[in-house]
Amino acid sequence: MDGNKRTAWLLVEILIDRSGYYLNIPDDERIDDLVVDVAAGVMEFDQLVSWFNDRLDRQ
Repeated sequence: MDGNKRTAWLLVEILIDRSGYYLNIPDDERIDDLVVDVAAGVMEFDQLVSWFNDRLDRQ
């Protein structure tokens, strides 16, 4: 409906890039499901931290 979740994800990508990292995400992994789960409160903060730790690599 609105662009808040898309905008939030874009900011995450910019912050990660500017911090010298990149996300190593398989092509078949659905980012939109992750973003919706976070927005809906389905994914807890600790789970989100773990998700990022598993996928962040240094440039």
